[in-house]
Amino acid sequence: METTGACFCGAIEYRADLDLRRIGICHCRDCQILSGSAFRFAALVPPDSFQITKGEPRAFDKAADSGRVRRLLFCADCGSHIASLPSDPDATGAFVSLRVATSKDFASLKPTHEIWCGSKVTWMPDLAGTRRFEGQP
Repeated sequence: METTGACFCGAIEYRADLDLRRIGICHCRDCQILSGSAFRFAALVPPDSFQITKGEPRAFDKAADSGRVRRLLFCADCGSHIASLPSDPDATGAFVSLRVATSKDFASLKPTHEIWCGSKVTWMPDLAGTRRFEGQP
């Protein structure tokens, strides 16, 4: 499914081809802090299926628990997080983690899985119909 989206202020826009089976929720502590919430809602997109179509996002490199570096893209004007990029987009299994809330199709996109449930806040119930993983599958 093709989607487009933008940051809060509209300075950064993108297009992406989503696989509706690869949309999920991450409960890791990094995602909690970066989202300012209990989780982050993201779609995993092949690197060649994602492109910035307007503006120039700022970037911040973050080493994950796995040791892999992810480049976090955000708007320098409004601070909206757009996506994180793999350090090697040509590596097998590499993916862009697109922040689903920035998509114009946000309301119709549903999570299929939840990861890092070991860090999930205790007051949040399990979502019906999702596969759950204690860490990174």
